[in-house]
Amino acid sequence: MKKKNITIEKKLKMYKRRFRIVLFLLIILILGASYYLYLNFDYLAFKHLITQHYIYPEALDQLYKEELKRDVEGDYFSYFDDLVISIVTQRIREKNNDLYTYLYIPEQYQQYLKEEKEEAEQSEIKVLDKDIIYLHITNFSKYTRKFVNDNLNQLEKYPYLIIDLRNNLGGDIFDMKNIAGLFLPKDSVIAEDVMRTFKWTHKSKKDQALKYEKIIILQNNNSASATENFIAALKDNLDNVLLIGDTTYGKGIGQFTMPLKKGFAVKATTMLWYTPRGVNIHGKGIKPDLFYQEEDILSFAIKKIRE
Repeated sequence: MKKKNITIEKKLKMYKRRFRIVLFLLIILILGASYYLYLNFDYLAFKHLITQHYIYPEALDQLYKEELKRDVEGDYFSYFDDLVISIVTQRIREKNNDLYTYLYIPEQYQQYLKEEKEEAEQSEIKVLDKDIIYLHITNFSKYTRKFVNDNLNQLEKYPYLIIDLRNNLGGDIFDMKNIAGLFLPKDSVIAEDVMRTFKWTHKSKKDQALKYEKIIILQNNNSASATENFIAALKDNLDNVLLIGDTTYGKGIGQFTMPLKKGFAVKATTMLWYTPRGVNIHGKGIKPDLFYQEEDILSFAIKKIRE
């Protein structure tokens, strides 16, 4: 079919309408930017004043070296935001004893990412007996999530499972959620995150991929944060989970890490999290069903799994 001819008047109306829309959006953008600059005027003015006009640059050089561990070579303006973040997060830690809010300098952030990967590579799966399989998860990261997903075919072959979470200090909440969801029925509550402005309930999104007659989880005082969340998610939703070991660390708060420019990153405590049964374990931890601190805990778990 041929398109109908559009008259010049109609074309002009169409162009005028588009122009008004673009002009309106441009005005909104300018007003928004102006309001943002107004809200941040004091900070921006102070930043410009100190970095461009302060007459004692030696003091600035020393401050940057102390806080950011580097010589910025007079580029005070570019690194000023990182300096402020470092000082403010340090004061927050002092006031609130919050050990988890701080600035990563680039070397520290790269080291953190390297250690996260190296730690994840220590995860393992072993067949302990003809009907028992052992899963050792060293952290919750994209690497351990891939590790577990890549080994689903092996994990689903056995009726009994021992999950070793000792010394697992936690990790990423979304990777933990993905792994926990493999063990839970669809729409099971994994955790509720409570932030200053809203709440978020994490649920399993897919059908249960891994089903067992019995699951034993090994835990200790260094099982923390997302690891405790994982333990609670399985314990609260399933009736075949037995916890063996010691009371977990008790970290019922969560952090968000935001990468910044020039390789820096900032980490800050942004939420409380609650178990599926609505408990915040901060400062309390999760008690095991059976306290056991001996070195032969794995042999003990194997005996208990068939009882």
